[in-house]
Amino acid sequence: MAVERSGFKRRLFVPGVVLTALEAIVIVLPLLYFYRPTPEQRSVLSTAVLPVALGFVAVWALAITTWLAPLQRAVSLRKKNQPLLGEITDAAYRALLLAPNRLWVLRTTLWTVSLSVLASLLYALTSFPLQAVATVIGVTLMNSLMVSLLRSSWTARVLRQLKPVLFPGLEPLRYFADTYFDRLVKISLVIGAIALTAIIGFIYFFLPITFDQFLQLQTYFPLSVGVLTVGWYLTARRFRRPIEAYLDVAVYSDPQDRPGPTDPRATAAYRGAQALGYKLAASKVAFWTVAAAAGSVQAHYVFRIDSDSAILMFGAAAVITMGGALYEALWHRAGMRPLLSHLALRHRLVPSEIRTPLSLRMKMLISFGGLVLFACGLALFWSFIQYKNLAAGFVQKQALQKLDFVRDEVRMRAAKRGEGADTQLVREVLAQAALGVMADGGSFYHLSPSGAGAHAASIRAGTTPPLRLPWPTVALLYQKGEGWLDVASLRLTGRYAQLELDGVDLGTIALFYPGSRFRGPGIERPLKELLVFFIVLFGVSAGIVWFTVSEFTTPIKALERRAEEMARGELAPPVAAASEADEVGRLTFALEDMRRALRDKLRSTEEVNLDLEREVQRRTSDLARKNKELYEALDALKRAQAQLVRSEKMASIGQLVAGIAHEINNPVNAIANTVGPMQTELDDMLSEMSSRKSLVGAASTAAVEIKDMIRVIQNGARRTKEIVQALHNYSRVDDERLLEIDVKRSLDESLELLRHMIKNHITVERHYGENTKIRAHAGQISQVFLNLLTNAAQALEKKDGTIRISTERKKQPGGDIVVVQIGDDGPGIPAEVLPRIFDPFFTTKEVGAGTGLGLSIVHGIVERHGGTIEVDTQVGVGTTFTVTLPVEQPIAPTPPPPEPSTKVVVA
Repeated sequence: MAVERSGFKRRLFVPGVVLTALEAIVIVLPLLYFYRPTPEQRSVLSTAVLPVALGFVAVWALAITTWLAPLQRAVSLRKKNQPLLGEITDAAYRALLLAPNRLWVLRTTLWTVSLSVLASLLYALTSFPLQAVATVIGVTLMNSLMVSLLRSSWTARVLRQLKPVLFPGLEPLRYFADTYFDRLVKISLVIGAIALTAIIGFIYFFLPITFDQFLQLQTYFPLSVGVLTVGWYLTARRFRRPIEAYLDVAVYSDPQDRPGPTDPRATAAYRGAQALGYKLAASKVAFWTVAAAAGSVQAHYVFRIDSDSAILMFGAAAVITMGGALYEALWHRAGMRPLLSHLALRHRLVPSEIRTPLSLRMKMLISFGGLVLFACGLALFWSFIQYKNLAAGFVQKQALQKLDFVRDEVRMRAAKRGEGADTQLVREVLAQAALGVMADGGSFYHLSPSGAGAHAASIRAGTTPPLRLPWPTVALLYQKGEGWLDVASLRLTGRYAQLELDGVDLGTIALFYPGSRFRGPGIERPLKELLVFFIVLFGVSAGIVWFTVSEFTTPIKALERRAEEMARGELAPPVAAASEADEVGRLTFALEDMRRALRDKLRSTEEVNLDLEREVQRRTSDLARKNKELYEALDALKRAQAQLVRSEKMASIGQLVAGIAHEINNPVNAIANTVGPMQTELDDMLSEMSSRKSLVGAASTAAVEIKDMIRVIQNGARRTKEIVQALHNYSRVDDERLLEIDVKRSLDESLELLRHMIKNHITVERHYGENTKIRAHAGQISQVFLNLLTNAAQALEKKDGTIRISTERKKQPGGDIVVVQIGDDGPGIPAEVLPRIFDPFFTTKEVGAGTGLGLSIVHGIVERHGGTIEVDTQVGVGTTFTVTLPVEQPIAPTPPPPEPSTKVVVA
């Protein structure tokens, strides 16, 4: 089985180890590089790392085991070929959806909490600064989030391979609805984390900021980005509303409530799906641009980063964000393709209503233009940084040469004088050297070795007043040594060095140029030229992109218009070839060939249509004549059928008359034989009464005899009336009206007519249910029961037996029914005869004993009443006919006779 080869635990474990090593590299190593622990701090870490790591591993193992347990249980059942019950399936499906997101949230939280605990212990037990604790939290949160998202993506990919095995009946649209937005957000977060890492790397490697400033950016810039990312997420949820409105109905509602082919929600969902990727990318650019602007303002005004670096940081963040947005848009488009394909296949969408606001031209311009802007922006920043570095290197080299010249000049003059060097000699040399740097705006400063409280004397050429260095700068210069120094308050940048000759301290000399961070008048013009150059370069590149895109999209747009015209039937104008014989050009030629073929076929089709119309008119007249003949034949056939049914009924009546005559003869003879004696008895009683002899005794005796005679006459009359009434009900002609009849009464009347056939050797068992009234044609229903009872009596003609009759009312979804069963324990029906018992004129009786229409008529009457008739027979055991009749089903007056379709059960 596929589940046996899945090995999802192994596929999660091995990459998990690799990702853990990657986490250690991108989280722990930068922190160790930023803050090299002292021996005291290493001692604290060696004691605290093990408990924190064990807690980390324990929480992680417990969580991953708990969250993946439903999937493991489902996989185990599948391996044993056992079915997955509803609760197990639901739990496994929830784990499949939620486990990847839970894992990256937990992993990020564990890393952040663990390193926060370690940093807090360092702060509490050592001299670890509080600002460093915040930096550790910020760096850990950002770097662990990026790796955890990679872990989550891999986990989701591995678990997704279990879906067809564990949930083979899962609808693709259902899985898409449950996961699409999480995938889009995760893609945005992964690309955002990579972009943020690139921005921080750019700041670290290319911007001239101090290490402390970089750590401050590491601490607070990700926080600003995180807050605005939350705002972006809340905004992104609103973009999916039309998609969610469609999916709620198409996936989660009852099948009968799902949208139809022309549902407007499908159109709105299609428009929302094709625009969602671009909206997410555009909103991401907007929010992150605000975050970059806020970070740049914060860097300049809070962290005291110079404006050039702050502007470069903002520009780099904006360009990198735009490049990431291009990738996001492409991935989001690929993620929404399943829904777009579903909507296009399941619904009839009108192209004019689903037209995307971004045409092909706009998409290509955004893609290519964004790529050009991204490339030109990075090239501009790189060139600007390289130019500043080149200028800085030149100034540094020039300043170093000037300071070396001052040293050599002081040494040479002191040697000539033979008296040694002093402060006055140093300032004379600096005054002469100042003439050489006057053109560049440079100024020399000399700090005498007099100690604290002294100030730096400014030595400048010309009439420009000297600039007094602030005391922090002077204090730094008095620390001896040499190096570079930036005086932001005076917008000066320069180099300083200690001057010592033959063991004598002559103080510190410094050379400063205007322009903090080399942003002075000498560099402004080259930078402006560089900016203009890249603006022109971007304009030229954008023009090339515009014309290239237009060359592709213009003929495609023309082909679209021409195709719409051809769809409306306008085949006369040709499809003009507006491009070379490339893919678009060959498509133009293909459409032109199609237009010609359609035009020629349309012409031939029109000619064929004219011939067909004439032929149709002729055939129509023939069909009308034949339909009239068929109608007349059908009418004659219906009359013949009705006559045949009446004939069968009259034949049945004729067969009944002989038996009924015998039945009526007995009560009539009883009446005739009783009337004579009763008349004689009355005459005698009158004679006795006239003679008034023995009046009382004779009258009493005569009265008793007369009562007995009257009872005999009443019984005979009642019996005769019942027989005649039953015969009348059976022989009457049904009209079109539906009457309410009682099935029990109809069965009793049929039994009354068959009394002569049901001899003493036949026992009738009746089991009648309650409320067996139906609306039907009374005569036809009586004929059904009479024919079935007749067959049952004839089956028991040569043996003792029992006829069983039962009725029952049942409830059905379409309405109540009445079930009538008439069975006998006769010889049964042979298997070779059974399939033909309902065929007209088929009989097993001798010639003249039957017409073979009884069961055929029964079958037709039952089906015309919307019922069914079934037969259950076993040779040597007996036969049972089951008739099912609806209680309230309307019945057509005279429907055509259906083909026999009777359920037959043979034991």
